[in-house]
Amino acid sequence: MPAAPILEIVGLHKAYQDTPVLRGIDLRVRQGQLVCVIGPSGSGKSTMLRCCNRLEEPSAGQIVVDGIDIMKAGTNLNQVRQRIGMVFQQFNLYPHLTALANVTLALRKVQGHSRAQAERRGLAALEQVGLADKSASFPGQLSGGQQQRVGIARAIALEPKVLLFDEPTSALDPELVGSVLQAMRALRERGMTMLVVTHEMGFARAAADHVVFMDGGVVVEEGPPAQIFDAPLHERTRAFVSRYTQGH
Repeated sequence: MPAAPILEIVGLHKAYQDTPVLRGIDLRVRQGQLVCVIGPSGSGKSTMLRCCNRLEEPSAGQIVVDGIDIMKAGTNLNQVRQRIGMVFQQFNLYPHLTALANVTLALRKVQGHSRAQAERRGLAALEQVGLADKSASFPGQLSGGQQQRVGIARAIALEPKVLLFDEPTSALDPELVGSVLQAMRALRERGMTMLVVTHEMGFARAAADHVVFMDGGVVVEEGPPAQIFDAPLHERTRAFVSRYTQGH
């Protein structure tokens, strides 16, 4: 019996005014899996991701995180968001705080850790993303790739059950992308559960356990990377993947 999914999305719909963006998404992520979501711009990938911790309010559907239905009235969203970390396209670091202070802020303010406890966990998180030596640096002294890895450290310091990544490399210069993907691979080896919206097809093919192809607000096809990239069942998947393999 496979383990119950740690993140389960059922019948997710989202519309802005009368414009549907998500049209009934079903998606399951099991513990320890790295699931990559690919698809053309405007297909609803980021909206789906932001619904998972209710940064976007779904119009309908059910989202269950670690056994908690987060759509239920009265759900403590702050508690839920500690279970489901988020790494954004833009790094969203406080420029006046050091890398370590950025990472420890939520540990102290949200989880109530003492400064010493928070710094211990913060340093461990920075070490996991290869930045232990940059703990005293300010964001302005770091490259974009290093800033994004501080963003990842900030998310993992809270010890979430699931980590969401929304196009984590799209704001980076090409030569800085590799360091961020490497940090994500290392997290996967440590057993972190991750749901990643990405346009890095090489990463999705090499690192993902499961790939989901979205287009037009629906899941068109999902399966192991070999199926999606080498033997897609759906014409839309085939067209998207071949465009990418030719262009790169």
